[in-house]
Amino acid sequence: MEKKELTTKPTRRRRPRNRRRRQQKKKDEEPSNNVVAKDLDLSDLISEANALEKQLSELQKQLKINHENMPAKDQGKRAMLIATEQIVATEEEIGYVRNSLKKTYRRLFDQDFLYATSHHIEDKIWRYIFYAEIETVRAKLRQMKPNHPNYDTVQKSFSQKIESALKFYRELNNKVKSTFHVNTQTFGIELFKLLSEDKIVGVLLQSNYICMGDLARYHAQQAMLIKNSQQASYYWSLSKSCYSKAVEVYRVSGKPYSQLALVSMSKGSAIDVVWYYCMSLAVKYPSTVGRDNLYSFYGKIRLNPALKTNITEFTAIISQFVQAFLYLHKTLMFNEGEETDTRAVSRQLSLALANASGSQHFHILRTTLSRTTHILMVSIWITSERMKDKANYGQRAVIQSCQIKMYVFVFHLFTHLYRQASEMDEALDKSIAEAILPSLSVWATFLSYNITTISQYCSTAMMDMRNREPEKKELAKAIQALLPILIAHPCFPDPVLNVLPTTYPLSEDLSLLGCAPFTQFHMHVDYFKEQPYEVEGEHTFEARKQVRWGRIREWIKKMADSNSFEFIQYNQTEQKYSIIDENAKRQQQNRFMKALATQRLMEQVSSLEKNVNRMTLSTNKQKEVTKKEIFTCVVDVTCFLDDLHKVKKWATQTLDASSRKQGSILEVIVPLEVIDDLDDCKKGTSHMNLQARESIRYLDQVLGNSNSTSSSEDHTTSFLRTQKVAEKLDDWEQAKAYWIGEESRSTKVMDELMTDEESNGGASESDLDTDSDSDSDLFKPRRYRHDEEDSELEDSSEGEESEEEEESDMSDDEKAVAEQQDVEEYAYNEEGDYEDDEYDEDIPTDYTHVPKAYRPILSCLLYYYQSKMETPDRLVLVTNDEDLAWWAELFGNVKTGKRLVIKTVDEWNRILNSFGQTYAYDPNKR
Repeated sequence: MEKKELTTKPTRRRRPRNRRRRQQKKKDEEPSNNVVAKDLDLSDLISEANALEKQLSELQKQLKINHENMPAKDQGKRAMLIATEQIVATEEEIGYVRNSLKKTYRRLFDQDFLYATSHHIEDKIWRYIFYAEIETVRAKLRQMKPNHPNYDTVQKSFSQKIESALKFYRELNNKVKSTFHVNTQTFGIELFKLLSEDKIVGVLLQSNYICMGDLARYHAQQAMLIKNSQQASYYWSLSKSCYSKAVEVYRVSGKPYSQLALVSMSKGSAIDVVWYYCMSLAVKYPSTVGRDNLYSFYGKIRLNPALKTNITEFTAIISQFVQAFLYLHKTLMFNEGEETDTRAVSRQLSLALANASGSQHFHILRTTLSRTTHILMVSIWITSERMKDKANYGQRAVIQSCQIKMYVFVFHLFTHLYRQASEMDEALDKSIAEAILPSLSVWATFLSYNITTISQYCSTAMMDMRNREPEKKELAKAIQALLPILIAHPCFPDPVLNVLPTTYPLSEDLSLLGCAPFTQFHMHVDYFKEQPYEVEGEHTFEARKQVRWGRIREWIKKMADSNSFEFIQYNQTEQKYSIIDENAKRQQQNRFMKALATQRLMEQVSSLEKNVNRMTLSTNKQKEVTKKEIFTCVVDVTCFLDDLHKVKKWATQTLDASSRKQGSILEVIVPLEVIDDLDDCKKGTSHMNLQARESIRYLDQVLGNSNSTSSSEDHTTSFLRTQKVAEKLDDWEQAKAYWIGEESRSTKVMDELMTDEESNGGASESDLDTDSDSDSDLFKPRRYRHDEEDSELEDSSEGEESEEEEESDMSDDEKAVAEQQDVEEYAYNEEGDYEDDEYDEDIPTDYTHVPKAYRPILSCLLYYYQSKMETPDRLVLVTNDEDLAWWAELFGNVKTGKRLVIKTVDEWNRILNSFGQTYAYDPNKR
């Protein structure tokens, strides 16, 4: 009986299911327009899709339970057959629901495209329908062996499902492109340059192309398992084509680059895999798993960083370079492994260039060099972004060191290549230029638009005198090694005619479109060639070469215009660049320091000789020499920082140009304190720092080419010299003999006013008013140290003017009463309030109040004033420092009351220009 039940019940239960299966197959074969009898609106389609998604989820859970409850073999065949039928029935129902859900999703796209894309219906189609179905079949194929009886059936089913999914995505893409008039070759460029607002269309097309690429990749992997090389090659190429189109339609996403890396793994190109993973990280929306996948890839491959020196075959040298470079990149990118010699690795490509013999070799060299340069550029940008992240603050020093090593490696790479190219046959110049120039142009463009980082490194290296930044100094040396080679190249000079602009599109611009480090540059590239280019043969190699060299020239010009790169300068008149060697610059600095040391030594010897001459009794009479009038001009540091060209003019100025014989010369004295101040101001990039360095170079030239330590009587023309060591006061206490102070000025002016009033007793009231107005300025100090004092003095002066106006309106009796009140108030203030104590404290009453910063220059000035007591008008202090001028005017001749002569740079320059006509000493006017 059991055998009858086992044989009859399954056949009796299968008949209606088989009948339903045949009916369903006929329905599926009917046209799609007859499937739904009535059109549904958007809300009905959404409700239907949600219901089908819920039903599909429940069926998948039921299928999982059925698989878990599958009985064992010892429980009987009947139980196994029932469980198998339940699984089959559930799978058939899942297939039916998926088919219905696919049709509903497709109708959603047709009904409302914006709603479908905004709710990511394309992701649901892949996740719920195609991927789940195909992954189920792939799991079955992995569990079967090729000799299994059902293997061919499952393989055929797998291929049908792949082709069905590909057909669905092709139809959907064609529908989208026809609806929105999309050209996949230009649509991505328009989106990138913000010429199109259909961003949502680009996202949908990219998602569909990625799904098509995944389907083709699954088919290619399965074809490799069954060893069908022809079919595998076709589907691998189809997969790469779909991923490349996904990149083209939406340039700012990194997901298709990660998928292209998987395709490159199948071909065994490790450097391409690294390039695609790096590109997936250097876009606006980077891949979330790109960095982890790159690290995992480096962990799977074995790299041999050892370099063999006896290899001469081109392919072997390229392979050795790729392995050494990838090991170096792994070390710098993830800070793992032992450090390698970057200079030795960079020489490998130059060895490959020396052994290249055909067009194929040059093509391989170009591809390898471009991949290497692009990987390092993207890696440099990634390290810059990592340093901006506060979470990596503790590793900032390590990340910065790795970034500098990447910079140095690229500069060494191009330096070795161009040195090797200069030694090769001229017949290969075109092939060499095609292999090297594109990568160099991309590198120059990258540096032009990301010059901030490298300029900071170079400026730090230039100011590092104690060799605390050896890596940055090595970077500066690497740049200095490459620049002379590029400037001396025959193609570097800027041609005048038939020149394409640097914004002309090139092949490398399109391959790097969307890469974040080049975003600013690519926004200006004329991809659609909207501008007319009146150049013959713009598509030739020569035209493209001009564009690439133009970009290199722009980079070098930016470096020359920047203050951070002191080793490169541009001569505007000759229109030539010049590279200053670091060793030559150091030798120049050493010569300057030796000149200063020699000068000081000669000053000490001169002072000793004078002391010896004073001690000896000499009876020899000196020859009478006609002495010239010498005007001494002491300059401070502001003269050099503000108007260096005027100081240069004074050093050689002819005072009386109208006279044939010069009876007067000008002696320009530079105090030693000024040289120290210039040395302190030379470091930096501001205008003041530039003037300080230029002043030091000028003094170095003057002091090195002339005997600046000789006496003034030996000169017959105007000259410049430095202060001698002995030309200063022995002690600051000696300045007391020349202190006049501020009170003497007001007392002297009051005496003069009193004598004027006595002599002009009958003056009118208007005359008195004008005298008081003009003379009131003499009582004011030259400068005030605080803004509050300025406001108080202005208020007091305004009060005095108002009081004078009131006094002019009062009668004689009223004036007498007012004067009596003033006397009483003054007496009261002396006894109790002391209102003027605060003002009196601000007036310096002693020479010891002079700031220590000004004492060296004032000591030098007073020393010269000792020797010119008889002719004080021949000594002038020239300064734009108001503080120094104010303190200097407090010194002078105590007996006569004449103060030191102080002039600004412009005032002294005007006086010298009209020296023979109007030079006179006026103590009350500067």
